[in-house]
Order: sequence, then C-alpha cells, then structure tokens
Amino acid sequence: MMRRLDGPGGERDFDELVGGDDLDATEAERLRHVHELLVEAGPPPELPPSLLHPPTESRPGELVHLFPRTARRRVRAYGLLAAAVAAAVFGGGFLLGHSKAKPETFATTRVVPMHGAGEARGSIRVAGPDTVGNWPMLVSVSGLPEQPTKGAYYELWLTRNGKAIVPCGGFRVHGGETTVRLTVPYRLRSFDGWIVTDSEPGQPEPGKIVLST
Repeated sequence: MMRRLDGPGGERDFDELVGGDDLDATEAERLRHVHELLVEAGPPPELPPSLLHPPTESRPGELVHLFPRTARRRVRAYGLLAAAVAAAVFGGGFLLGHSKAKPETFATTRVVPMHGAGEARGSIRVAGPDTVGNWPMLVSVSGLPEQPTKGAYYELWLTRNGKAIVPCGGFRVHGGETTVRLTVPYRLRSFDGWIVTDSEPGQPEPGKIVLST
C-alpha cells in the first residue's frame, strides 16, 4: 500500500521519494503537481487480503542493477505516483462515468422571452439552422392552465405586426413548466415576433393569445 505524502512531513517525504538534486525544474514541478493531486484524492482503496501477498517465484543468483541509482530512483517515483493516480481515477472515475448520463446539447443562438396574464411565462431558445434551413427551437412555458378538454392544445405562431402569420407547432401542458422541441422551415427574419394561442381541433382561426413576445 502506498503511503500518503500529506501532512506536516509531506514536503520532506516527497523530496525523499523523488529526490531533487538530479531533476530539472520542469520534471520536478510535474511530479510535485501529481503529488498534490494524490493528496487531494486521498489514499487508494485497500486491496483485498487475497491480493496482499501474491505468490512469487524466487530464483537464485545475483541481483544485477541495469540502471544507475539516480535512474532507478526516478523510475520508482514515476511508478508509485502513476499507480496511485490510476487507482484513484479507476476507483472514482469509473463510478462517476457510469452514474451520469451524457446531457443532450442544444446550441442556442438566442433566447426570446414571452409574457402573458398573471404568472404565465415562456421562452423560446432558438438554435442555428441546419443545412436545408430548418430552425430547431426549445419552447418552455409555465403558468398556463391545463387544457379543458382532451382535444384542446396550445399553438405557437410567428407574427408580423402582431398578427399570427404561420404556425410553428402545437403542444399540451401538464401543469408546472412544460418544454417541447419544435422545428420550423421559415426564414425567421421575415417575421417580428411569436405568440402562443389556445386552440381546438378544427378551429379555423388562431385562438385567444395567452403568451406573446
């Protein structure tokens, strides 16, 4: 088990482990940075008893040192620090990586606020168009009453001079905040705002405006 290098004697233990007389400044700073990461991460998990004393095979003969003393000390320091970093990363990083789902990205280019009566609020997050001119949008609304019938819904419109011109899609709310993703093929610069209306199936004209920009 690797000993910790924190505490009052941490600096002394670090110098004894890696040595400072034969390391250049860059290499010493890199080792010291790894040491500080290990101190923050804490000691690695204890090995199970079955792995504390692995079987070894001894062979007679003289031990021949293939590297000079300074090189052996440097290799030992890198090896101990790398092993501890790997244990800390595997012990914590594996669980972290498998406990959090990758969030969905939405490259918002602008946010358009919407307002209504009382506590009715909304916003439209607009992303850039794709290669054929479709504009993705995330529409979030809150404070709107739930639909009175199963067929009722709310509808988003693009406007010109305050008048509904083209629909952008319908949605239903379930209380609290509702967020839906819509896509429109229109050139947005041809319009000057948005509204949300309440609608019914077969309704020939836009219904009552409940949100507007």
